Amino acid sequence: MNIFNLLLSGSEYFFLNKHLVKKIGINSTLILAELININQLNEKEEYCTIKLIEVSNNTTLSIFKIKNGLNSLYKKKFIDVIVKNNDTIDVKIYKQNIISTILTDLQSFEIDTKKSKKKSIIKQRRFKKPTVKELKEYFIEIGNNNESHIMYDYYESKGWKVGKAPMKCWKSAARNWIRRLNKQKTFPDYYDKKIELKLSNDVESLTKYHQHLKQLGWISSYSPSAGMTWRKK
Repeated sequence: MNIFNLLLSGSEYFFLNKHLVKKIGINSTLILAELININQLNEKEEYCTIKLIEVSNNTTLSIFKIKNGLNSLYKKKFIDVIVKNNDTIDVKIYKQNIISTILTDLQSFEIDTKKSKKKSIIKQRRFKKPTVKELKEYFIEIGNNNESHIMYDYYESKGWKVGKAPMKCWKSAARNWIRRLNKQKTFPDYYDKKIELKLSNDVESLTKYHQHLKQLGWISSYSPSAGMTWRKK
């Protein structure tokens, strides 16, 4: 089977030429397929006689649509047409022009697909999680030097995802972390044993309370009788 028959016959034709359908339209594609089927009955590469009524019967298209489709194929230089009478024409199919169009479209589609895959890979590799040092330095830069380790441990346990989606920018996530923290109820600016007892089962909140006291200049001490106590410097 030559390349023309491989690309332009039977089921292979419709499978390989969905791009051709977009290029010349479904009607012109159906007409071209019918012309090819008729042409295959002729062993010569010359003009073959076509009756429009037969094309209409085989494609279910009206004569008007067939004539429009033939004009479109002629303008694309896929065929040459000699009108014999109102119902009969002689047609020569320019196989090489059709093959060139198909192969060009397929190559263009393949290139676009490769570019799309490459862009997708680049996007997936773009995010790089910060080191503990990088995150701490950025937290200091935005005015908080106590939350970086908490955020790092949190997102490390989540696989650096925000919800179900991969994180895109850890700096943006850090700023959002601080915003959420600032919206939360703040601790009092003094040591309160009752608050400490209330938070004793919430290690994260208790740690934040102690960090809050340290920022205000409070220091902790421990004694066997009193346990952990806090006092102002």
